[in-house]
Amino acid sequence: MKNTIRITAIFIVLLLSFSNIYSSVIEDSKFISYAGKWEIFTDMKDVVAVTESRNSNIVFCASLGGLYTVDLGKGQIINKFTTLNGLISNELTAIITDTLNRVWIGASDGSITIYDIATGKFSYIYDIKNSNESNKSINGFAIYKSFIFVATSYGIQKISFINFNFVDAPYYQLGTFSTKTKVNALTATESQLFAATASGIAYAPLNGNLNNPSTWINYSINPFDVNVTAIEKFDDKIFAASSKGMWYFQNGWFPYPNPLAATASIKAIKGIGDKLFFVTTAQILFSNKNNLSQFEQYYIDGNYTAISGDNNNKPLVGISGYGVLADVNGQLNSYFPNGPNKNLFSYLAEDTDGTLWVAGGSGTSGIYKFDGKLWTSYNTGNEPLIGASNDFRMIQVRNGVVWAVAFGGGATMINGTTIKNYNTYNSNLPGTQQYPNFCVPTGCVYDNYGVLWVGMYETNSQRSLYAFRGDSIFTGIYNRTTDPNYGRMAVDGYNTKWICSIVTNPGLYYFNENGTVDTTYDDVYERYASSEYFGSADVTDVTIDKNNEVWIATTNGVFIISNPLQAIRDPQNKPIPQKLGIISGGFKVPFTENCVSIATDVLNQKWIGTASSGVFHLSDDGTTLIEQFNTSNSPIADNKITTILVSPNSGKAYFGTLKGLSALQTNSIKPVAEFDKVICAPNPYLIPSNVKLRIDGLVEASSIKIITLSGEVVAEFDSPGGRIAEWNGLDKKGNLVPSGIYIVVGFNKDASKVGKGKVAVVRR
Repeated sequence: MKNTIRITAIFIVLLLSFSNIYSSVIEDSKFISYAGKWEIFTDMKDVVAVTESRNSNIVFCASLGGLYTVDLGKGQIINKFTTLNGLISNELTAIITDTLNRVWIGASDGSITIYDIATGKFSYIYDIKNSNESNKSINGFAIYKSFIFVATSYGIQKISFINFNFVDAPYYQLGTFSTKTKVNALTATESQLFAATASGIAYAPLNGNLNNPSTWINYSINPFDVNVTAIEKFDDKIFAASSKGMWYFQNGWFPYPNPLAATASIKAIKGIGDKLFFVTTAQILFSNKNNLSQFEQYYIDGNYTAISGDNNNKPLVGISGYGVLADVNGQLNSYFPNGPNKNLFSYLAEDTDGTLWVAGGSGTSGIYKFDGKLWTSYNTGNEPLIGASNDFRMIQVRNGVVWAVAFGGGATMINGTTIKNYNTYNSNLPGTQQYPNFCVPTGCVYDNYGVLWVGMYETNSQRSLYAFRGDSIFTGIYNRTTDPNYGRMAVDGYNTKWICSIVTNPGLYYFNENGTVDTTYDDVYERYASSEYFGSADVTDVTIDKNNEVWIATTNGVFIISNPLQAIRDPQNKPIPQKLGIISGGFKVPFTENCVSIATDVLNQKWIGTASSGVFHLSDDGTTLIEQFNTSNSPIADNKITTILVSPNSGKAYFGTLKGLSALQTNSIKPVAEFDKVICAPNPYLIPSNVKLRIDGLVEASSIKIITLSGEVVAEFDSPGGRIAEWNGLDKKGNLVPSGIYIVVGFNKDASKVGKGKVAVVRR
């Protein structure tokens, strides 16, 4: 008891001594960012399924970027869910609310997430995701008593939603249909289960052996001799539809009473109250149950993807690119969270103010930017000045001026509110041989003098590299090969442009104009052929590190050119790229991952994005694996990493994929120019701890001393080089330091710059 009182007294004294320090931390909390914090950014506008809470006005919208909820009473989005806060996958495919008011959420990877609306807790079913099936997508649900039937891309599963146990083996063969035929949708009556499949309709009595193929009856006559997209129970009938039309079942199959609907291409069907709604390619129609032969238009001219009903029997409609359309207090509005225009991230760039810019890399994505709070999109629909194409492949920012290049659309400059597109009509940028006005730049980079260089995929000018000189003038450089198909680019400390090429003449090109853009006699223009230098691998990305080394990502690992100056001084004897190896078990093992992207941070550490294994974070020389992130051990959006950027301003490592953007807070933040405050967190620092003390506010190449109030130096070490250093609470001998107040001193190499802070250490 005495020991407890003594420890408590010491802790109170420490807190009282520390009160002025702690308040300063609160004031400067915006200056502190904690390592290990993830963020997820996805586009949730493509809603694929909708359901509603059984006892409230809360609507759950499943999208290709995650789940969000809308309060129909207020007309407000109230929550978003991704892999960061509850989901197993962001790429959702199906949703339903069970009789216990829990939301079942299916995803393309076979995962099922169950959200209890009353408690806010999540449960998970991994069996399908972890199975050996080749296509595990969850395509739909149907509730029957205390069971839920799951439509998958390999058959049907039956699950008890009381205890989440699977009932029976998977129903792999439905009648005479091929084994593991894809099931698109399900519906159940009191006595029968009906399945819409890729091969037609299958149905069986629920009291029969559903594992026995002979229990099932098939119907695959026109219009069900093709992929059947929808099936729905309504007014004691079963309605089913395909691209060829809609029929219904009532002791046999019959055409829909209206011949136009009977032969229309139908995507979805839903009975809502006394009305049957059906979604065609561009409109939503409905019929009253007492007069199916007549139908009316409900919505027209939209790419509708899903339909459900709210608790007031009003339709809830998913619209591609516009979220969910709902009637709120008599007003029809679409609801979706702010986010990137698409889940596609081809290339990332950041401005000095921390604004993130994205080239989407598809014909529908365009350009997007994120200012830390809101996403803004630029595409041909809302900003025609960006040019004729949305397929932007690469983007660069310097001093507030943004350049992005689009396949088929030329080069676009964004400077504040000024937007100008350069193409074959208003500049000397070339088209292709076959299409003279089709301008296809696929790479761009600023050089060390602020000149923008544009790399072309194909040209009709015998020039594939252009320097922007202002006033719509681009100076072209002659090729030594025909159409090298330039891609991603980087510039080293000697102003040499390093350029990836992966199609006609794959390899790594480099060019240096020796400071004279307009003259060619002193130009150096050479190529590292893939077949000769990279094991015939494609060269996918290139970056220049802090030591002015050229790091090259290929489909056969990473290669390094340590002396790029030799490449321009003696092109005939250019330096040989060395293959990266990682030390494992005392041996250096070649790194052979299929690499897609590569980046360097302010600590000169390397970040490598792969085609299927996520992200590898390596030491500055690349020989030590610091950590690896993939969908199994992190909330990263996908294992294929298309682009990486580590912000020197915030230290956030951004990982772009084709399924969204993930961001991880790191300590790789550029150092401050002068000491102001050295901030320590957490403060008080309780030891022992799995969390290290974070020392923030350091100048470049700082050394740190941990000093007692009596002046004893208990620990000293060097920072990694950036704004952040860490301490584990150990003294020079490797022992935990005693409880007390410690002075934290940071200083540069010649001690001309010194910063101080304090931390309270409490031994537990």
